[in-house]
Amino acid sequence: MQTTKEHILAYLKQAGVATVDGLATELGLARMTIRQHLTVLERDALVQSREERRSKGRPRLVFTLTEGGQERFPKQYERLADLVLQEVAFLDPEDLAGLDGDGKKRLLLQKMAERVYREHESKVKDRPLPERVAIVTDILKDEGGFADWSAGPDGYEIADHNCVYRRVVDAHPDICTWHVSLLARLLDSDVECSEFMRNGADACRFVVRREGTAQVETKGQK
Repeated sequence: MQTTKEHILAYLKQAGVATVDGLATELGLARMTIRQHLTVLERDALVQSREERRSKGRPRLVFTLTEGGQERFPKQYERLADLVLQEVAFLDPEDLAGLDGDGKKRLLLQKMAERVYREHESKVKDRPLPERVAIVTDILKDEGGFADWSAGPDGYEIADHNCVYRRVVDAHPDICTWHVSLLARLLDSDVECSEFMRNGADACRFVVRREGTAQVETKGQK
């Protein structure tokens, strides 16, 4: 069972920002209780506050996670390293011939995506797209993400509020491209990422089209 502090951190992780009143309403607790917990979380450098000016009325105090707070959520650095080491061991020198550094990296990431796909193939194979979207969202949750999905007029959106490779993608944005290509493979549909957390968004938002094969299109990486 989560403690109140853990509930507050989880809410901030998904919402991005919150006020005392918003947290009190969400958790069904008194404002004073929320303030006391936030004071402790700020002291522990897990939460930070700032004044937010509004067009009307007095400024209000809003709360967000600190870098330390972000790192409290599951990460998969060891999983990523394991995938890399497994695929490096099976790289064929003939496959690498003529490739420059970027080409070798793309080949490695492609093989990593195929390996992860095979791990989950039986779950998604021959499933209709709505079921695949739900299954892939659950896979993201199992990997440590705070993921949810919604249906739209042209398809679906999967929002993942926890980047499990957070400290890696800043230096290696190719990991984001790999992640999108993996989702496209699992969903067997066109996927584009309309927002990346590495660019400051509160979630990585993956747009899944209803028709088409796994043709990858990514945005927001510049």
